[in-house]
Amino acid sequence: MSEVHGEKLVMQVTRLCTMADFYCPDSQVTSLQDYICSLDLSTLPRILEIHSGVYFQGSVYEISGNECCLSTGELIKIIHVELQKVVCENMDNECVFDLSLNYSGNFKLIPDGFPFTSVEEIIKSLGIENQNSEAISFQSLTDIITDHAVIGKGEPITVVSTEYHEGQMYADCIVDGDFEQVHVALPFTLKGEFYECQDDNLYTVKDIIESKVLTKRRVRLDETKGICMPKHFNGALVLSPVYEIQAIMHYRKEAVKIPSTLEVDVRDITKEQKDMTFIQPLSLSDIVNQPHEKFPMLVKILDAPEQQPPFKSEWFHSLRKGRVLKIHKKQLLKKVLATSMLNKVSRHFLICTTYKGTFKRRPREFATVFDLCNAISPEDPLNVVVTKDCMWNEDGLSSLCVGDRIVTMFRTTMQMTIDGVLQNTDVLMCSKSPESEDEDEEEDDYVMLPLYLEGRFVEEVHDTKRYKILEICDKFKLPFQVKTTSRDPSLPNDILTSFPAIKLEEIIEVPNLVVSFLEGPSECFSIPVDWMTMSVCHLEGCPTEDHSLKNAASVEELTDFMYYDLRKLSTATLCPPPRPPKRQSISILSPDPTPVGPLCRSPFPDSEKQQPPLPPKGIPVPLKPNIIAENEAIPPSLRKPFSIQPVQAAPNEYTKAQKGETKMAPEAPEKESGDDSDHDYEQIEEGFALMALQKVKRWAF
Repeated sequence: MSEVHGEKLVMQVTRLCTMADFYCPDSQVTSLQDYICSLDLSTLPRILEIHSGVYFQGSVYEISGNECCLSTGELIKIIHVELQKVVCENMDNECVFDLSLNYSGNFKLIPDGFPFTSVEEIIKSLGIENQNSEAISFQSLTDIITDHAVIGKGEPITVVSTEYHEGQMYADCIVDGDFEQVHVALPFTLKGEFYECQDDNLYTVKDIIESKVLTKRRVRLDETKGICMPKHFNGALVLSPVYEIQAIMHYRKEAVKIPSTLEVDVRDITKEQKDMTFIQPLSLSDIVNQPHEKFPMLVKILDAPEQQPPFKSEWFHSLRKGRVLKIHKKQLLKKVLATSMLNKVSRHFLICTTYKGTFKRRPREFATVFDLCNAISPEDPLNVVVTKDCMWNEDGLSSLCVGDRIVTMFRTTMQMTIDGVLQNTDVLMCSKSPESEDEDEEEDDYVMLPLYLEGRFVEEVHDTKRYKILEICDKFKLPFQVKTTSRDPSLPNDILTSFPAIKLEEIIEVPNLVVSFLEGPSECFSIPVDWMTMSVCHLEGCPTEDHSLKNAASVEELTDFMYYDLRKLSTATLCPPPRPPKRQSISILSPDPTPVGPLCRSPFPDSEKQQPPLPPKGIPVPLKPNIIAENEAIPPSLRKPFSIQPVQAAPNEYTKAQKGETKMAPEAPEKESGDDSDHDYEQIEEGFALMALQKVKRWAF
């Protein structure tokens, strides 16, 4: 063997090895569409590496639920492929349209008119893969001589598969002999001039789509008698299936949907990364929805909570990225929102119903009748003491004074007239305790209090029993005031015992996860699922349950931020207190811009119904300033009662005096008094009456 011939042999071997690598699916870089069309669905799942990423319109990652942005180097795990539609493209007029899968027409293959120079070129052009090919026929313009047979010029040669044997690639072909079909192995290196044979078989849309070779070939619609061929079906057609790919990606909670037509190059790396685990982020809500059989489980923190801490606890600040948590179980806990009272700064807590300490009742305070009504129950009426006067002057309703004792009964609605309008008013019916023992105890004094009435009521408590927190929640209505009488022995430091009074505000049901750090699995704490945002990933392995597990703390202190957020949620569902009834507004216009004090009651009877006549405009009413000042100087307790007397006007200086004596008003009989004063009170009354007329005139405008 010469050196030249040896070099050629080495080059051929190198070329064949390269071709062998080309036909290895795990090393081939191809477009996503070609890969999916040639994929054997029975081999799923498959792991792909993105070799040429695609970005669609900047930062848009999803359109109509499909992923449209894949980065170079990203890994995806295909778990399902589903056919969506068939796209037909007319190669002559570039018309593209969708074709139904149930289309009844048949198609024929259009053979390629250009020649092939080698068997390898035929295999590559027709897309025949190793051990998985379609039957493709070709012919040679010259005779082909092999070790076992001679293939004559123009005889059809059908390729059924390809194989690798003794360092070379071969095409396993079938040739029609005189009596039977003969199998012939043609090396890829065989040179010649080859043409594809005409295929007279008819193919349906389903046949073309399910074939890995026919989807790349040009076809034409077979003419059928009696059926009019659509205009856009004339010419060479290429049928391409469009698949929807469901794949798993790193840090994606759910499987993503990728269209097979996405312009991206991929490489199959299933053999290299067959043991790869794709990280699937889970929220706390996802974990709490897991069945009970999944617990306990190990999780790793992917994103630590970045919100404001809901608790003043050390474990919250220990939730950092990368730490491993052991979730023991999930549970729905009832907790009571509580606030410390009678101290300078209020502190807020969540008390679990498993709290083992005891409480004693404290008197409650109510600012309105509405609050009082919300606290009563048919089984336990309230006995309260009025500590602030409650004045109410409407007909049918009562007013209360400081020191009155009442017992709540029930809520009802009554009709009453306000400013001449009949209105429905919600009232609280109560029984008023007698002020002294001399009153008849058999007669009940009932009072009706409108719900909008403001006052101050303090509950009378004669109950000395000690209650568990669960008993308080079952028997009494919240809010409720208590004092801690005994501590919880499970807590090293029960902070509730340091407060003189605690207000139990409302019951909150919170889904919790009982969690501990992997370093200290026996020390547990509860994570409220709805109050914290944190993503974790599940770790393989089933940890054993620790029987020496310590329960989470039954009392946790809330931050002010979390407390007010909880109160917003609760107050949004509460009904507001009723408004007082509407009254007719009386507009009073005063000519003076300066503020005016309250209007005094007129000394004249029926002055509110009928005002006295005013003097004509321009005529002044003379008053004696010294008399008015003297009258204002007299204390109200020493003034004599007013009497309505005719008032004599002062004589007019510009008119002649009338003849005759002026009739004077008779003087009122003088009453006995210990005061020997000789003041002329009648004159003061006259002056004060005129002053009242001027004030009435002033308010009339």
